[in-house]
Order: sequence, then structure tokens, then C-alpha cells
Amino acid sequence: MHRPLPLEPLFDWPVGDILAALPSNDDAVWGVFNTRQAKFEVHNATRSIVFRWLEELMIADPQPVARLTYPAPALSDAVNRAVDAIEGHYGGTAVRALLVELAPGHTIPTHRDHGLLLRDTHRCHLPILTHEGVRFPIDGIDHHLAAGTVYEVDNMRRHSVANAGPGRRVHLIVNVLPSGWTPPSKTSVAEGLEVV
Repeated sequence: MHRPLPLEPLFDWPVGDILAALPSNDDAVWGVFNTRQAKFEVHNATRSIVFRWLEELMIADPQPVARLTYPAPALSDAVNRAVDAIEGHYGGTAVRALLVELAPGHTIPTHRDHGLLLRDTHRCHLPILTHEGVRFPIDGIDHHLAAGTVYEVDNMRRHSVANAGPGRRVHLIVNVLPSGWTPPSKTSVAEGLEVV
């Protein structure tokens, strides 16, 4: 969603319960749901654990948000408490919620998000694991997102991620659809989704 600022800290959230339940780097759960990586080449270097997923917003006949049950209950409970807090901040509906891992030495190339869902939702990041070697440039300006702070990111701006090591970077990413959202016309959708 276009925002006045490229990055805005919203509120702090304790991540200890998510960290305590976070699967290890070699746990197979990271490879169960790879729709995001398959659909968006820019995310090939990432792995995800998905908790809520809506494929896309529809111009008509809204689809239900899938709540995935494969993550362990302790992890799901911890993540869902954070998602509920982010959802409550906006008074909207979380249509996507996923943990995203980027290994040391890997990058997410510069891109702008596209698609109606990514254009019309608040895109929030809650860093769970990070370090000073992780950079998140937005419009060419480096940002470092601190663990335990929820940020809204203007994902319509050009952005990328670089993990220079030494550890993995894990963020909880949540897309919140504003309350009262109504589908735009087909014309405005086509005009608003130019990919650069």
C-alpha cells in the first residue's frame, strides 16, 4: 500500500514466545508451503512458514482466508497472537501471515510488489531474528528493522533485502486488509498495477 513514509514503526511486540517455538534452520516445515517462492521469482532465496493465506483479492466474490494447520501448535499460537495484535491495530483483517527466512549471504533483489492484494493491504514486518548485517533498502535508502518492533512498509516503493550474515533473518510478514475495503473497478485495477 502506498504510504506517506517508506517505513513506519508502529508498536513493539515481544517475540520471545515465537523465538522459543521457531523451527531450526534444517526443519522440513520451512519447505512445506512454497507458493510464494514459485509465484514470485524475486523470493526464490527465501523460505516460508505460512499461517494465513489469501491468494489474491477478487474484484467480485471475495474468497475466504485459508488458515493453515501444518505449523506446530506452539508456533501457531505465538504467531497468531502477534497477527491478532497487528490486525487489531488497523481494525482490519489479516489476509496473509507468514514467517519468512533469508539465509546468510542471500538477497532479495530490488522490486516493487504488485497485485491487488499487495496494493490494497497494509504490509507489516515484525523482525524475529535479525542482526546488524541485514539491510532493507527502500527507494535506495538503507534501513535496519529492529527485532520486536512492528513496522509498516510501503511495498509499492522499490525495495530489496541483503543478509550479509552471520545469522539467518526471520520476519513475520502480515498483510492487513482495511475494514470496509470495497473492490475497485476493473479499470482502476489495471491502471494501478503497473509493474516497474
